[in-house]
This record gives sequence, structure tokens and C-alpha cells, in this order.
Amino acid sequence: MSKIAFLFGVVALVISIADAEIYKYEHRFILKKDEQGLVFINHKEVTKKPTADNPNNEYLLRLRWTLFTNDMLTLLVNYRGYPTQYILEKKYPLQNIVVPLLPVGVNPITSQTYARIQFYDFNQTGKTAYIDVTIADEANRIEVEFKPKKTE
Repeated sequence: MSKIAFLFGVVALVISIADAEIYKYEHRFILKKDEQGLVFINHKEVTKKPTADNPNNEYLLRLRWTLFTNDMLTLLVNYRGYPTQYILEKKYPLQNIVVPLLPVGVNPITSQTYARIQFYDFNQTGKTAYIDVTIADEANRIEVEFKPKKTE
């Protein structure tokens, strides 16, 4: 019986390690209403020439919130000029969204690059939202910079 329990423990450990997502970049934005959080994403694989509007070949992920009511946050996300709107709550699975940053590369398992945006908390007295942005980039395809840089 102890061999079965040991095997079950090993299998559970392997599954939990496989399910754990490792994020290369993490940042917590503390934003007031309509204040923008910016994520500058430099795509290393781009071979096109830089332009005056985009000298470093950066993609821009903008996020801001506009309304907090009934424990729900209305979040506006704009990535590469495509605006989207989400309603987030502080309960799983309604607390986060996933934004694909780059197309899947040669190996679909290791080349996925995406941002997970999570509504963490809301401060009623300061009227500020706490939003976590974590970016998965196992293949090291991008470089990231966050603005504003204030975190808690």
C-alpha cells in the first residue's frame, strides 16, 4: 500500500510542476480611473526597418479602467491598435484575461508568448485599482518595459 501512495505522490508532484506557469515578467499597476498603464514590448525577431513612429520596433499594450461598480471592473485594453473591453471580477475565473502577444512560433509548446492581466484588488478610499500583468515568454522572443514603474 505504501508503494501505491508513494507513486500517487510522485505523479501528483509531476502534474503540479507541469501545471505551474513560469512568467518571465511581472508587474503590478496601481491605477486611478482613466490612468493608463503601458507595456512596451520589443519583438526581437522583427527584421523590418524602424520607423519614426516606432524606432525600436516596439508593440504597445495599453490598459486603463473606466468603471468600478458591484465589485466589477470595466477594463479597456488596446494592443497594437485593437481596442477591447473586459468586465473583470475578483473571483476565479472572472479575474483575469489572456492577451496573445505574438503568433505561435516553430514549436507551439515553448514559443507561446502572452500576457495575463489580472484584477487583483480595488481600494475604495483611494479609488485605485490594482492590476497585475504577467508575461510568459519561454522562448525569449521579447523584451518588456512597464510604465508607470510604481509598484507595491
